[in-house]
Order: sequence, then C-alpha cells, then structure tokens
Amino acid sequence: MINCLEKSLKIDVTYTVNSFLYTLRSLPIFRDLITDDIYSSRVLKPIIRIFIILFMALRSIFLKFMYYFVMFSLTYYFFKDNLVLAFFHIFFIFTILGIFINNKLLNTSKKKYFSIILFHMDATEYFRANLFWNQLMNFILNSLCITFFGLLIKTPSYLIITLILFTFFSRLVGEALNIMFYRKYNYIWYSNTKLYGTILTVLLLISLLPFINIFMPISVILKVSIIITILGIISLIYLLKVDDYNIIYKKLTSAVDVMNSKYDKDYLKQAMVEVRDKDKIIDNKKIQGKKGYDLFNTIFFERHKEILSRSAKKYSVILLGIYIVLIYLVLEVPEYHTNIDNFIHNNLGWFVVIMYFINRGAIITQAMFFNCDHAMLRYNFYREPKTLLGLFKKRLLTVSKVNLLPALVIGIGNIVLLLLVNDFNPLIIISTFLFIIFLSIFFSVHYLVIYYLLQPFNKDMEVKKISYSIVTLITYIISYQMTNITVNSLYFSIFGLLFTIIYIVISLLLVYRLAPKTFKLN
Repeated sequence: MINCLEKSLKIDVTYTVNSFLYTLRSLPIFRDLITDDIYSSRVLKPIIRIFIILFMALRSIFLKFMYYFVMFSLTYYFFKDNLVLAFFHIFFIFTILGIFINNKLLNTSKKKYFSIILFHMDATEYFRANLFWNQLMNFILNSLCITFFGLLIKTPSYLIITLILFTFFSRLVGEALNIMFYRKYNYIWYSNTKLYGTILTVLLLISLLPFINIFMPISVILKVSIIITILGIISLIYLLKVDDYNIIYKKLTSAVDVMNSKYDKDYLKQAMVEVRDKDKIIDNKKIQGKKGYDLFNTIFFERHKEILSRSAKKYSVILLGIYIVLIYLVLEVPEYHTNIDNFIHNNLGWFVVIMYFINRGAIITQAMFFNCDHAMLRYNFYREPKTLLGLFKKRLLTVSKVNLLPALVIGIGNIVLLLLVNDFNPLIIISTFLFIIFLSIFFSVHYLVIYYLLQPFNKDMEVKKISYSIVTLITYIISYQMTNITVNSLYFSIFGLLFTIIYIVISLLLVYRLAPKTFKLN
C-alpha cells in the first residue's frame, strides 16, 4: 500500500508541475523564452517540484485553518455571550454535514484516471492508499485546529479529544455510506437532488438554531460522538473489505469525462441547464396566434420552464418552512413579538441580502446562453437594437414571474407575522409587501441587464469577463451594506419602488444603445 501511495503522489505532483509549466508557457511574456526542453530539465524542474509541493502543503494548511477561523469569527461576532456552546453547535452540525458532502473516494479526477486506467495501478490498493493518506492529513490538520481554537475558548481537554475523534471517524462513516449507496443503487447519492437537498436543508436550518438561543447540549454532542466513533470503526472495516473498486471506478468514469473537460464544474453547469426530452413537447395552445420573436421567446421559455422554476420552487418551500417555524414561535413565545415587529419595521435591508441569494437570475441567464444565445449570436440580425430590446422586455417579464414565487412567500409571510404581533398598520403592511415584490423585480432586471451588457460566458459556461465578476461582487457588497441601514420600512419601501422604476428605464435605454456592441460571443 505504501508503494502504491508513493506512486500516486508522484503522479499527482508530476501532473501538477507539468500543468504549471504548460500554463507558464502559454503566457505571452514567456512564450518565446521557455521551450519544450523545460519539461526534461534536470535543474529547473526539480526546483519547481519542491515549490509545488510546498505550495500544496501550505494551501491545505491555510484552507483548513480558514475553515475553523471563519467559523470561530462568526460565532464570536454573533454569539459572544455563548461562544463555547455556539462554536461547538455549529462545528458539530457542519461536521455531520461533511459526512454527506465531503466524500472523496468515488470522486473522478485526472489523477485517478492516470493512475488506474493509464498506469494500470490496482484500484483497490489505490483507494486504500488514498483513504489512508486523506485520513492521516485530515487527522493532523483537524487535531491542530480543534486544539488551538478549543484552548482559545477554554474548552476541557476531554471535549477536545472527543471532537478530534468525532471528525476523524465521521469522515469514514461518510465514505462507507457513499460506497454502500452506490453499490445498491448504482449512482452517487449527491446526484439524487431531492434526497441530497433535503439533508442539506435540514442540517443548515439546525445550524442556525443559535440565532433563536437554541444550542446543541454538550451531553448530546458527547453521546453522538461516541456513536459515530463506533460506526466509524465498523465503516473502516467495511472499507477495507471492499474489493471491487476497479469495477466501481470504471463505471463512474471514462476518457471522455476526464480528458475532454478542463474542469468538472463546466459539465455540472451544463447539466444544470440541459433540456429534458419531455420538456421539448410544447402545448399548441401556448404558441397559438404568436409570431416572430414573441413565438421564439415563448418556445424557449416553455422548453425551459422546468429549469427556470425548479430552484425557485425549492427556495419557496424552504422559505415556507422557515416562516412556519417563525409563526409557531410567535404563537408560543409572546416575548418574540416586539423583536419581530421591530425587525420588520426597521431592518428591511436584510431582505436585500436574502433576495440577492434566492434570485434565480444567474442560472436563468446561463440557460439562455447555453440553450439559445450561443447559437443565435452567430447571426447579425439577432443583435439588432430592436430585436435585442424586444427580447429583453419579454425575457424580463418571464424572469420576473419566476422570481416572484419566493418573493410572494416572503411578502405574505411578513404580513402574517405582522398581524400575529398585533401590528395592523395598513401602510406598513402594504409597503413592506410591495418592497419585497419590487426588490425581486429589481434583481431580475439587474441580472438580465448585466448579461446583455457584459455577456461573460464562453462555450464551456465559464465566466471569462472580469468586469462581470466585479459587477456581481459590487452588487453583493452593496446588498450586504443595506443590512447596516436602520430606516422605517415605509420610507425604505418608497425608495425601493422609485429606484426599481428608474433602474428599469435606464436598463432599457442601455440595452437598446449598447447591447448590439456588447452582446456577443467570447
């Protein structure tokens, strides 16, 4: 096993070094300075290899430390009075979350393809060696971080040791469950979006319980850690007994999957916006009497209605669940009445951030480009001002309808909460509801207009324009800054209404004048 591990690490380092050299040679400044001889250099290449190894090690240490640091910083900022309980509550839930999202054995990669398929390494030995290496590295890094932050908040030694064992064995449980699931159903569980999404949603909601002063008791953490430790030992025995890794890996991967893509995420993006066969059948009533670009736009959105509405429906269900919990708390705990009333009255800025994250504009524009625009942009008539403006208006209407679904859940949910806390001010109720609706429309316009003015995608759905990334970053920063504004909801709503109307008018003018030049293939 040690020999197999040594070979796989050499392959990984060699591939990384050669990739770095290839990238270096592709830069204009080095194109004429560096020749093919660099790949066989006995002086420069060993130096680069040492640099790459150090970089990979430092990157792993940095990322692991930042994970714990961010978790600690957030708990310190929000729960300073209950720092120990909050930190270990969030850490405990996130570690359980890792059981489902942090499985590496069945992930495909170029490194595994080279090792198993091209160099004919024994798959079972390879997977066992990688399991050993991954567990060892994670055990060392997690132990150092848990000990450091545990001592920082004065955690008892027995709890630190328990949590170190908990993180170690939980990873084994996750790997074993993932392989068991695959061997039974012939697919990896995170491809089952309903099952995977439900688990993630439930655990993420549990991680937010400290915001309502509910913390996971230390006694529960200790008991679950003991159970996970026992299950981890059983999982390790199971993983060592599995002897059909070679068959599993060949089913999971192929040369096309591994070699013809720059990154796996490109294919994941494309999968998100692919049209299913059943969606290609359109009801004739939907297109009856329509002509030209109106017909073109209707066909596109009818074929993509499942893609466009899928995530909006999921967010709506999640938001509905959150509001049901809030309504239950308001009915059961009268002390929350004042807090909820004050929050909705004076902190509507938080809903700007919420709407920023749940708005589906980004995925909708990806679907537009991948399944329509990347082909149509090859024709000049598609980029004429009147054509672009007409399609923009029709798309804006459809995108706004999609984003209104979760917005209505939030708007109606706020109305119900206000009524339950005995706030019957009609101006506040109406203005708060309209603010959420117009906020949803604003983000629909925003994502669509930056898509038309900056068109960032290439054929692999990669964002190739830094200007697009900068604009989305600025959008997030401004949205987050809204959380610091404490203004009466009536004034905030009026401002939001006027700003959205002005923004729509300006967007239409910009699309008409600039999009014919900017809306093009990269």
